Amino acid sequence: MRNTYYETVSRIHPVYKADTPMVFFFRFGSVSSSKSELMNSLINEKHNTFFHRNCPGSIRTRVLMDGVVEITWFCPSGSYDDKFTDCVAFCNLHGDAGDHEKQLQILTEMASFNVVLLPRLQKNDKNIIKLQQLYKDSKPLICLFTEYESAVTAMKKKYRIGLKDRNQADVSEELRRAINECLSESSSTFRLEDVSKHSDIRVDEEDDEDCRRGREAAQKMMSLLEKKDLTEIKESFLPHQGKLWRQWSQKNKELHRPRGEETEMDISIKQTEMKRIREQQHESDISEFIKFFFKQINSHAANQMFFIKWLRILLDEHTSADLSNLNHKYDETWSSVLRLKYYDKSEQLKDEQTELERISEELQAAAFGLDHIMREIGQIYESCSSVKKNKKDLQFDFSSLPSLAAEMMISGFPLELMDGDAAHVPLIWISAVLEELIQKLGDQRVFVLSVLGIQSSGKSTMLNAMFGLQFAVSAGRCTRECFGRECRLDMIAIKWNMIHFTQISFKP
Repeated sequence: MRNTYYETVSRIHPVYKADTPMVFFFRFGSVSSSKSELMNSLINEKHNTFFHRNCPGSIRTRVLMDGVVEITWFCPSGSYDDKFTDCVAFCNLHGDAGDHEKQLQILTEMASFNVVLLPRLQKNDKNIIKLQQLYKDSKPLICLFTEYESAVTAMKKKYRIGLKDRNQADVSEELRRAINECLSESSSTFRLEDVSKHSDIRVDEEDDEDCRRGREAAQKMMSLLEKKDLTEIKESFLPHQGKLWRQWSQKNKELHRPRGEETEMDISIKQTEMKRIREQQHESDISEFIKFFFKQINSHAANQMFFIKWLRILLDEHTSADLSNLNHKYDETWSSVLRLKYYDKSEQLKDEQTELERISEELQAAAFGLDHIMREIGQIYESCSSVKKNKKDLQFDFSSLPSLAAEMMISGFPLELMDGDAAHVPLIWISAVLEELIQKLGDQRVFVLSVLGIQSSGKSTMLNAMFGLQFAVSAGRCTRECFGRECRLDMIAIKWNMIHFTQISFKP
Protein backbone atom coordinates (compact mmCIF):
# COMPACT_ATOMS: atom_id res chain seq x y z
CA MET A 1 0.00 0.00 0.00
CA ARG A 2 1.39 3.39 -0.97
CA ASN A 3 1.36 6.14 1.65
CA THR A 4 0.23 9.53 0.35
CA TYR A 5 1.05 12.78 2.15
CA TYR A 6 -1.57 15.52 2.01
CA GLU A 7 -0.63 19.09 2.92
CA THR A 8 -3.56 21.30 3.88
CA VAL A 9 -2.95 24.99 3.28
CA SER A 10 -5.58 27.61 4.09
CA ARG A 11 -5.84 30.88 2.19
CA ILE A 12 -7.79 34.02 3.01
CA HIS A 13 -9.25 35.70 -0.07
CA PRO A 14 -12.13 38.14 -0.70
CA VAL A 15 -15.01 36.10 -2.09
CA TYR A 16 -15.81 38.64 -4.80
CA LYS A 17 -12.26 38.28 -6.15
CA ALA A 18 -12.13 34.46 -5.95
CA ASP A 19 -11.19 33.10 -9.39
CA THR A 20 -12.95 29.72 -9.60
CA PRO A 21 -14.84 27.51 -12.06
CA MET A 22 -18.60 28.18 -11.96
CA VAL A 23 -21.37 25.63 -12.50
CA PHE A 24 -24.73 27.17 -13.43
CA PHE A 25 -27.90 25.21 -12.57
CA PHE A 26 -31.25 26.18 -14.10
CA ARG A 27 -34.41 24.57 -15.46
CA PHE A 28 -36.81 24.96 -18.36
CA GLY A 29 -40.52 24.54 -17.74
CA SER A 30 -42.09 22.84 -14.73
CA VAL A 31 -40.23 19.80 -13.38
CA SER A 32 -41.13 17.22 -10.75
CA SER A 33 -37.68 17.10 -9.15
CA SER A 34 -36.30 19.87 -6.92
CA LYS A 35 -33.21 21.40 -8.49
CA SER A 36 -32.11 23.05 -5.23
CA GLU A 37 -32.48 19.79 -3.31
CA LEU A 38 -30.36 17.98 -5.89
CA MET A 39 -27.67 20.66 -5.63
CA ASN A 40 -27.66 20.33 -1.82
CA SER A 41 -26.93 16.61 -2.08
CA LEU A 42 -23.97 17.42 -4.35
CA ILE A 43 -22.42 20.13 -2.19
CA ASN A 44 -23.08 19.03 1.39
CA GLU A 45 -25.26 16.13 2.46
CA LYS A 46 -25.32 17.24 6.12
CA HIS A 47 -27.32 20.45 5.73
CA ASN A 48 -29.30 22.43 3.15
CA THR A 49 -27.23 24.99 1.28
CA PHE A 50 -30.14 26.17 -0.89
CA PHE A 51 -33.73 26.55 0.36
CA HIS A 52 -36.13 24.30 -1.55
CA ARG A 53 -39.72 23.10 -1.66
CA ASN A 54 -39.14 20.17 0.72
CA CYS A 55 -37.42 22.21 3.46
CA PRO A 56 -39.24 22.59 6.82
CA GLY A 57 -41.56 25.59 6.63
CA SER A 58 -41.52 25.71 2.81
CA ILE A 59 -44.49 25.57 0.46
CA ARG A 60 -44.93 24.08 -3.02
CA THR A 61 -45.67 27.41 -4.69
CA ARG A 62 -42.90 29.98 -5.09
CA VAL A 63 -43.76 33.46 -3.78
CA LEU A 64 -40.60 35.60 -3.75
CA MET A 65 -37.79 33.66 -5.41
CA ASP A 66 -38.67 33.74 -9.13
CA GLY A 67 -35.68 35.09 -11.06
CA VAL A 68 -33.40 35.18 -8.01
CA VAL A 69 -29.91 33.75 -8.52
CA GLU A 70 -28.17 32.28 -5.46
CA ILE A 71 -24.48 31.42 -5.31
CA THR A 72 -22.34 29.34 -3.00
CA TRP A 73 -18.73 28.18 -3.07
CA PHE A 74 -17.61 24.64 -2.33
CA CYS A 75 -14.20 24.76 -0.64
CA PRO A 76 -12.31 21.45 -0.29
CA SER A 77 -10.92 20.60 3.13
CA GLY A 78 -8.02 18.53 1.83
CA SER A 79 -9.67 15.33 3.07
CA TYR A 80 -9.81 12.15 0.99
CA ASP A 81 -13.62 12.27 0.91
CA ASP A 82 -13.96 15.78 -0.61
CA LYS A 83 -16.66 15.85 -3.28
CA PHE A 84 -14.54 18.14 -5.47
CA THR A 85 -10.79 18.73 -5.32
CA ASP A 86 -10.88 22.46 -6.14
CA CYS A 87 -12.90 25.45 -5.01
CA VAL A 88 -16.05 25.60 -7.20
CA ALA A 89 -18.84 28.20 -7.40
CA PHE A 90 -22.42 26.93 -7.82
CA CYS A 91 -25.11 29.29 -9.16
CA ASN A 92 -28.80 28.45 -8.82
CA LEU A 93 -31.47 30.28 -10.85
CA HIS A 94 -34.92 29.97 -9.27
CA GLY A 95 -37.96 29.65 -11.50
CA ASP A 96 -38.34 28.86 -15.20
CA ALA A 97 -35.19 30.07 -16.97
CA GLY A 98 -37.27 30.71 -20.09
CA ASP A 99 -39.05 33.51 -18.24
CA HIS A 100 -35.80 35.16 -17.12
CA GLU A 101 -33.84 35.62 -20.32
CA LYS A 102 -31.42 38.26 -19.02
CA GLN A 103 -30.25 36.13 -16.07
CA LEU A 104 -30.02 33.11 -18.38
CA GLN A 105 -27.95 34.96 -20.98
CA ILE A 106 -25.48 36.48 -18.51
CA LEU A 107 -24.89 33.35 -16.44
CA THR A 108 -24.66 30.84 -19.31
CA GLU A 109 -21.98 33.08 -20.81
CA MET A 110 -20.02 33.42 -17.54
CA ALA A 111 -20.36 29.77 -16.43
CA SER A 112 -17.60 27.24 -16.98
CA PHE A 113 -20.39 24.85 -17.96
CA ASN A 114 -24.15 24.54 -17.51
CA VAL A 115 -26.51 22.02 -15.89
CA VAL A 116 -30.16 22.15 -17.00
CA LEU A 117 -33.20 20.26 -15.68
CA LEU A 118 -35.70 19.42 -18.42
CA PRO A 119 -39.23 18.00 -18.59
CA ARG A 120 -40.49 16.40 -21.80
CA LEU A 121 -40.47 19.41 -24.17
CA GLN A 122 -42.92 19.75 -27.06
CA LYS A 123 -41.60 20.51 -30.56
CA ASN A 124 -43.17 23.97 -30.53
CA ASP A 125 -41.81 24.82 -27.06
CA LYS A 126 -40.06 28.21 -27.02
CA ASN A 127 -37.18 26.74 -24.98
CA ILE A 128 -36.18 24.27 -27.71
CA ILE A 129 -34.24 27.00 -29.57
CA LYS A 130 -32.35 28.02 -26.39
CA LEU A 131 -31.51 24.39 -25.68
CA GLN A 132 -30.22 23.90 -29.23
CA GLN A 133 -27.95 26.94 -28.79
CA LEU A 134 -26.51 25.44 -25.62
CA TYR A 135 -25.85 22.16 -27.48
CA LYS A 136 -24.00 24.02 -30.24
CA ASP A 137 -21.87 25.89 -27.70
CA SER A 138 -18.38 24.48 -27.11
CA LYS A 139 -18.93 24.53 -23.34
CA PRO A 140 -19.77 21.26 -21.58
CA LEU A 141 -23.48 20.77 -20.93
CA ILE A 142 -25.24 18.37 -18.53
CA CYS A 143 -28.94 17.71 -19.18
CA LEU A 144 -31.04 16.15 -16.42
CA PHE A 145 -34.28 14.66 -17.81
CA THR A 146 -37.01 14.35 -15.20
CA GLU A 147 -39.18 12.07 -17.40
CA TYR A 148 -36.53 9.52 -18.37
CA GLU A 149 -34.92 6.68 -16.39
CA SER A 150 -31.63 6.33 -18.28
CA ALA A 151 -28.26 6.35 -16.55
CA VAL A 152 -25.57 8.82 -17.59
CA THR A 153 -24.54 8.93 -21.25
CA ALA A 154 -21.86 11.22 -22.67
CA MET A 155 -20.90 12.40 -26.15
CA LYS A 156 -18.66 15.33 -27.11
CA LYS A 157 -18.85 17.12 -23.72
CA LYS A 158 -22.64 16.71 -23.60
CA TYR A 159 -24.05 14.54 -20.79
CA ARG A 160 -27.55 13.12 -20.33
CA ILE A 161 -28.86 11.75 -17.05
CA GLY A 162 -32.38 10.46 -16.38
CA LEU A 163 -34.03 11.16 -13.02
CA LYS A 164 -37.38 9.37 -13.15
CA ASP A 165 -37.89 6.61 -10.54
CA ARG A 166 -34.19 6.56 -9.72
CA ASN A 167 -32.40 6.53 -6.39
CA GLN A 168 -31.24 10.08 -5.58
CA ALA A 169 -27.92 8.86 -4.18
CA ASP A 170 -27.15 7.15 -7.51
CA VAL A 171 -28.19 10.22 -9.46
CA SER A 172 -26.05 12.47 -7.25
CA GLU A 173 -23.02 10.23 -7.70
CA GLU A 174 -23.43 10.16 -11.51
CA LEU A 175 -23.92 13.93 -11.61
CA ARG A 176 -20.88 14.50 -9.38
CA ARG A 177 -18.71 12.37 -11.68
CA ALA A 178 -19.99 14.24 -14.73
CA ILE A 179 -19.27 17.61 -13.07
CA ASN A 180 -15.74 16.52 -12.16
CA GLU A 181 -15.13 15.43 -15.77
CA CYS A 182 -16.43 18.79 -17.01
CA LEU A 183 -14.20 20.61 -14.54
CA SER A 184 -11.16 18.74 -15.84
CA GLU A 185 -12.09 19.62 -19.45
CA SER A 186 -12.92 23.29 -18.88
CA SER A 187 -10.31 25.95 -18.15
CA SER A 188 -12.67 28.95 -17.89
CA THR A 189 -13.12 30.63 -14.50
CA PHE A 190 -15.51 33.10 -12.91
CA ARG A 191 -15.21 36.06 -10.54
CA LEU A 192 -18.17 37.56 -8.76
CA GLU A 193 -16.89 41.11 -9.21
CA ASP A 194 -17.03 40.64 -13.01
CA VAL A 195 -20.81 40.27 -12.83
CA SER A 196 -21.10 43.92 -11.76
CA LYS A 197 -19.28 45.01 -14.92
CA HIS A 198 -22.13 43.75 -17.10
CA SER A 199 -24.05 46.68 -18.56
CA ASP A 200 -27.45 45.23 -17.57
CA ILE A 201 -26.57 44.79 -13.88
CA ARG A 202 -26.63 47.58 -11.34
CA VAL A 203 -24.79 47.17 -8.04
CA ASP A 204 -26.75 48.97 -5.30
CA GLU A 205 -24.06 51.11 -3.66
CA GLU A 206 -20.99 50.70 -5.83
CA ASP A 207 -22.66 52.65 -8.65
CA ASP A 208 -23.19 55.53 -6.22
CA GLU A 209 -20.91 58.56 -6.71
CA ASP A 210 -20.07 58.84 -3.00
CA CYS A 211 -19.14 55.17 -2.88
CA ARG A 212 -16.86 55.59 -5.90
CA ARG A 213 -15.13 58.59 -4.34
CA GLY A 214 -14.73 56.75 -1.03
CA ARG A 215 -13.13 53.80 -2.81
CA GLU A 216 -10.75 56.03 -4.78
CA ALA A 217 -9.68 57.79 -1.57
CA ALA A 218 -9.10 54.44 0.18
CA GLN A 219 -7.04 53.18 -2.77
CA LYS A 220 -4.96 56.36 -2.70
CA MET A 221 -4.32 55.88 1.01
CA MET A 222 -3.35 52.24 0.41
CA SER A 223 -0.81 53.37 -2.21
CA LEU A 224 1.25 54.78 0.69
CA LEU A 225 1.82 51.18 1.84
CA GLU A 226 3.16 49.92 -1.49
CA LYS A 227 6.53 48.14 -1.38
CA LYS A 228 6.57 48.32 2.42
CA ASP A 229 7.47 45.30 4.52
CA LEU A 230 4.26 44.31 6.33
CA THR A 231 6.10 43.60 9.59
CA GLU A 232 7.54 47.16 9.59
CA ILE A 233 4.40 49.11 8.65
CA LYS A 234 3.09 49.69 12.16
CA GLU A 235 6.46 50.90 13.41
CA SER A 236 6.80 53.32 10.46
CA PHE A 237 3.24 54.60 10.11
CA LEU A 238 1.86 54.26 13.65
CA PRO A 239 4.64 55.48 15.98
CA HIS A 240 2.37 56.54 18.87
CA GLN A 241 1.25 52.99 19.71
CA GLY A 242 4.55 51.15 19.58
CA LYS A 243 7.35 50.92 22.12
CA LEU A 244 6.44 54.14 23.98
CA TRP A 245 2.82 53.08 24.57
CA ARG A 246 3.89 49.65 25.82
CA GLN A 247 6.43 51.26 28.18
CA TRP A 248 3.79 53.65 29.54
CA SER A 249 1.34 50.75 30.02
CA GLN A 250 3.92 48.75 31.95
CA LYS A 251 4.75 51.72 34.20
CA ASN A 252 1.06 52.31 34.81
CA LYS A 253 0.55 48.69 35.87
CA GLU A 254 3.51 48.93 38.25
CA LEU A 255 2.12 52.17 39.66
CA HIS A 256 -1.25 50.58 40.46
CA ARG A 257 0.26 47.36 41.82
CA PRO A 258 2.64 48.79 44.44
CA ARG A 259 4.89 46.50 46.45
CA GLY A 260 5.07 46.73 50.21
CA GLU A 261 8.61 48.13 50.26
CA GLU A 262 7.90 50.90 47.74
CA THR A 263 8.31 54.46 49.00
CA GLU A 264 6.62 57.68 47.96
CA MET A 265 9.85 58.51 46.15
CA ASP A 266 9.58 55.31 44.04
CA ILE A 267 6.00 56.18 43.10
CA SER A 268 7.01 59.75 42.22
CA ILE A 269 9.83 58.44 39.99
CA LYS A 270 7.38 56.21 38.09
CA GLN A 271 4.94 59.09 37.62
CA THR A 272 7.78 61.25 36.30
CA GLU A 273 8.82 58.50 33.87
CA MET A 274 5.22 58.13 32.68
CA LYS A 275 5.02 61.89 32.06
CA ARG A 276 8.31 61.81 30.16
CA ILE A 277 7.02 58.96 27.95
CA ARG A 278 3.84 60.91 27.21
CA GLU A 279 5.94 63.92 26.20
CA GLN A 280 7.98 61.71 23.86
CA GLN A 281 4.73 60.39 22.39
CA HIS A 282 3.52 63.94 21.88
CA GLU A 283 6.73 64.88 20.09
CA SER A 284 6.36 61.98 17.63
CA ASP A 285 5.36 63.09 14.14
CA ILE A 286 1.99 62.12 12.72
CA SER A 287 2.64 59.93 9.66
CA GLU A 288 1.42 60.89 6.18
CA PHE A 289 -0.80 57.80 6.35
CA ILE A 290 -2.71 59.11 9.39
CA LYS A 291 -2.74 62.68 8.03
CA PHE A 292 -4.44 61.38 4.89
CA PHE A 293 -7.00 59.55 7.06
CA PHE A 294 -7.78 62.76 8.97
CA LYS A 295 -8.09 64.71 5.72
CA GLN A 296 -10.64 62.29 4.28
CA ILE A 297 -12.65 62.03 7.48
CA ASN A 298 -12.90 65.81 7.80
CA SER A 299 -13.56 66.61 4.13
CA HIS A 300 -16.67 65.11 2.52
CA ALA A 301 -19.28 63.93 5.03
CA ALA A 302 -21.20 62.06 2.31
CA ASN A 303 -18.41 59.61 1.48
CA GLN A 304 -16.86 59.28 4.98
CA MET A 305 -18.47 55.91 5.74
CA PHE A 306 -17.76 54.59 2.24
CA PHE A 307 -14.11 55.60 2.63
CA ILE A 308 -13.79 53.81 5.99
CA LYS A 309 -15.54 50.67 4.74
CA TRP A 310 -13.38 50.47 1.64
CA LEU A 311 -10.24 51.14 3.68
CA ARG A 312 -11.05 48.23 5.98
CA ILE A 313 -11.67 45.91 3.00
CA LEU A 314 -8.46 46.95 1.25
CA LEU A 315 -6.38 46.63 4.44
CA ASP A 316 -7.68 43.09 4.92
CA GLU A 317 -6.79 42.26 1.32
CA HIS A 318 -3.33 43.79 1.73
CA THR A 319 -2.46 41.77 4.84
CA SER A 320 -4.34 38.48 4.37
CA ALA A 321 -1.80 36.67 2.15
CA ASP A 322 1.19 37.36 4.42
CA LEU A 323 -0.84 36.57 7.55
CA SER A 324 -2.01 33.28 6.05
CA ASN A 325 1.60 32.28 5.34
CA LEU A 326 2.70 33.29 8.84
CA ASN A 327 -0.20 31.40 10.41
CA HIS A 328 0.75 28.33 8.38
CA LYS A 329 4.38 28.59 9.59
CA TYR A 330 3.17 29.06 13.14
CA ASP A 331 0.96 25.94 12.97
CA GLU A 332 3.82 23.86 11.52
CA THR A 333 6.27 25.05 14.20
CA TRP A 334 3.74 24.51 16.97
CA SER A 335 3.14 20.94 15.74
CA SER A 336 6.91 20.39 15.73
CA VAL A 337 7.15 21.67 19.33
CA LEU A 338 4.45 19.23 20.42
CA ARG A 339 6.22 16.31 18.71
CA LEU A 340 9.58 17.20 20.30
CA LYS A 341 7.95 17.49 23.72
CA TYR A 342 6.50 14.00 23.27
CA TYR A 343 9.90 12.53 22.35
CA ASP A 344 11.71 14.63 25.00
CA LYS A 345 14.30 16.14 22.63
CA SER A 346 15.23 19.15 24.73
CA GLU A 347 17.93 20.72 22.50
CA GLN A 348 15.81 20.75 19.34
CA LEU A 349 12.80 21.78 21.41
CA LYS A 350 14.54 24.95 22.59
CA ASP A 351 15.35 25.95 18.99
CA GLU A 352 11.77 25.33 17.87
CA GLN A 353 10.36 27.30 20.79
CA THR A 354 12.64 30.22 19.90
CA GLU A 355 11.41 30.02 16.30
CA LEU A 356 7.81 29.90 17.53
CA GLU A 357 8.34 33.10 19.52
CA ARG A 358 9.91 34.79 16.49
CA ILE A 359 6.96 33.88 14.25
CA SER A 360 4.54 35.03 16.95
CA GLU A 361 6.27 38.43 17.03
CA GLU A 362 6.07 38.63 13.23
CA LEU A 363 2.35 37.83 13.37
CA GLN A 364 1.82 40.56 15.92
CA ALA A 365 3.77 43.07 13.82
CA ALA A 366 2.03 42.09 10.56
CA ALA A 367 -1.53 42.43 11.88
CA PHE A 368 -2.64 45.78 10.48
CA GLY A 369 -6.23 46.94 10.17
CA LEU A 370 -8.68 49.74 10.84
CA ASP A 371 -8.50 48.96 14.57
CA HIS A 372 -4.78 49.82 14.58
CA ILE A 373 -5.47 53.15 12.87
CA MET A 374 -8.04 53.96 15.55
CA ARG A 375 -5.57 52.84 18.23
CA GLU A 376 -3.06 55.37 16.84
CA ILE A 377 -5.70 58.10 16.95
CA GLY A 378 -6.47 57.15 20.56
CA GLN A 379 -2.81 57.47 21.52
CA ILE A 380 -2.52 60.83 19.75
CA TYR A 381 -5.48 61.98 21.85
CA GLU A 382 -4.05 60.60 25.11
CA SER A 383 -0.63 62.19 24.54
CA CYS A 384 -2.24 65.58 23.77
CA SER A 385 -4.51 65.29 26.82
CA SER A 386 -1.57 64.43 29.08
CA VAL A 387 0.58 67.41 28.03
CA LYS A 388 -2.52 69.62 27.60
CA LYS A 389 -1.69 71.01 24.17
CA ASN A 390 -2.26 70.25 20.50
CA LYS A 391 0.32 68.56 18.30
CA LYS A 392 2.15 70.91 15.93
CA ASP A 393 1.26 68.86 12.81
CA LEU A 394 -2.41 68.26 13.76
CA GLN A 395 -4.55 70.59 11.65
CA PHE A 396 -7.50 70.66 14.07
CA ASP A 397 -8.03 70.54 17.84
CA PHE A 398 -7.37 67.12 19.35
CA SER A 399 -10.54 67.38 21.47
CA SER A 400 -12.64 66.55 18.38
CA LEU A 401 -11.12 63.07 18.01
CA PRO A 402 -13.49 61.29 20.48
CA SER A 403 -16.47 62.63 18.51
CA LEU A 404 -15.04 61.03 15.37
CA ALA A 405 -14.73 57.64 17.10
CA ALA A 406 -18.25 57.96 18.57
CA GLU A 407 -19.70 58.65 15.11
CA MET A 408 -17.91 55.57 13.78
CA MET A 409 -19.38 53.46 16.59
CA ILE A 410 -22.86 54.75 15.85
CA SER A 411 -22.34 53.85 12.18
CA GLY A 412 -21.46 50.29 13.16
CA PHE A 413 -17.67 50.18 13.27
CA PRO A 414 -16.07 48.32 16.20
CA LEU A 415 -14.00 50.38 18.63
CA GLU A 416 -11.06 48.87 20.47
CA LEU A 417 -11.49 49.04 24.25
CA MET A 418 -8.45 46.99 25.23
CA ASP A 419 -5.17 46.92 23.35
CA GLY A 420 -4.13 43.27 23.23
CA ASP A 421 -0.54 44.05 22.23
CA ALA A 422 0.07 46.26 25.27
CA ALA A 423 -2.52 44.38 27.40
CA HIS A 424 -3.90 47.71 28.55
CA VAL A 425 -7.05 49.85 28.37
CA PRO A 426 -6.46 53.47 27.24
CA LEU A 427 -8.84 54.88 29.85
CA ILE A 428 -8.45 58.57 28.88
CA TRP A 429 -9.42 57.81 25.27
CA ILE A 430 -12.20 55.31 26.02
CA SER A 431 -13.77 57.58 28.66
CA ALA A 432 -13.79 60.50 26.22
CA VAL A 433 -15.37 58.40 23.44
CA LEU A 434 -18.08 57.01 25.74
CA GLU A 435 -18.84 60.51 27.01
CA GLU A 436 -19.35 61.60 23.42
CA LEU A 437 -21.51 58.55 22.80
CA ILE A 438 -23.70 59.44 25.78
CA GLN A 439 -24.03 62.99 24.46
CA LYS A 440 -25.17 61.69 21.08
CA LEU A 441 -27.39 58.77 22.13
CA GLY A 442 -28.31 59.44 25.75
CA ASP A 443 -27.25 57.74 28.97
CA GLN A 444 -29.17 54.48 28.70
CA ARG A 445 -29.08 51.15 30.44
CA VAL A 446 -26.84 48.42 29.03
CA PHE A 447 -27.51 44.67 28.81
CA VAL A 448 -24.68 42.19 28.31
CA LEU A 449 -24.45 39.06 26.14
CA SER A 450 -21.30 36.92 26.41
CA VAL A 451 -20.03 34.37 23.89
CA LEU A 452 -17.34 31.92 25.04
CA GLY A 453 -15.38 29.58 22.78
CA ILE A 454 -11.99 28.50 21.52
CA GLN A 455 -10.08 30.43 18.86
CA SER A 456 -11.65 30.42 15.36
CA SER A 457 -14.83 28.68 16.52
CA GLY A 458 -17.04 31.34 14.90
CA LYS A 459 -17.84 33.69 17.78
CA SER A 460 -17.51 36.85 15.68
CA THR A 461 -19.39 35.27 12.78
CA MET A 462 -22.28 34.32 15.04
CA LEU A 463 -22.51 37.78 16.64
CA ASN A 464 -22.38 39.41 13.21
CA ALA A 465 -25.17 37.19 11.90
CA MET A 466 -27.39 37.58 14.97
CA PHE A 467 -27.16 41.32 15.51
CA GLY A 468 -25.77 42.83 12.29
CA LEU A 469 -22.39 43.61 13.86
CA GLN A 470 -19.15 44.13 11.94
CA PHE A 471 -16.54 42.24 13.93
CA ALA A 472 -13.66 41.29 11.63
CA VAL A 473 -13.87 37.66 10.51
CA SER A 474 -11.86 37.69 7.29
CA ALA A 475 -8.51 39.24 7.99
CA GLY A 476 -6.74 35.95 8.70
CA ARG A 477 -5.66 36.97 12.17
CA CYS A 478 -6.63 36.03 15.70
CA THR A 479 -8.17 38.94 17.55
CA ARG A 480 -6.00 40.15 20.44
CA GLU A 481 -8.07 43.18 21.38
CA CYS A 482 -11.30 43.93 23.20
CA PHE A 483 -13.80 45.77 20.99
CA GLY A 484 -16.94 47.82 21.47
CA ARG A 485 -19.59 48.44 18.85
CA GLU A 486 -22.95 50.26 18.76
CA CYS A 487 -25.81 47.86 18.10
CA ARG A 488 -29.48 48.42 17.29
CA LEU A 489 -30.33 46.27 20.28
CA ASP A 490 -29.75 47.56 23.81
CA MET A 491 -26.96 45.16 24.66
CA ILE A 492 -23.28 44.51 24.81
CA ALA A 493 -22.23 41.40 22.88
CA ILE A 494 -19.00 40.07 24.36
CA LYS A 495 -16.72 37.63 22.55
CA TRP A 496 -14.33 35.58 24.67
CA ASN A 497 -11.53 33.17 23.80
CA MET A 498 -10.60 30.32 26.12
CA ILE A 499 -7.57 32.23 27.46
CA HIS A 500 -8.48 35.89 27.14
CA PHE A 501 -11.53 37.90 26.19
CA THR A 502 -11.39 39.64 22.85
CA GLN A 503 -14.45 41.59 21.70
CA ILE A 504 -17.32 43.65 23.04
CA SER A 505 -20.30 45.09 21.17
CA PHE A 506 -21.67 48.20 22.82
CA LYS A 507 -24.70 50.48 22.90
CA PRO A 508 -25.31 52.77 25.88
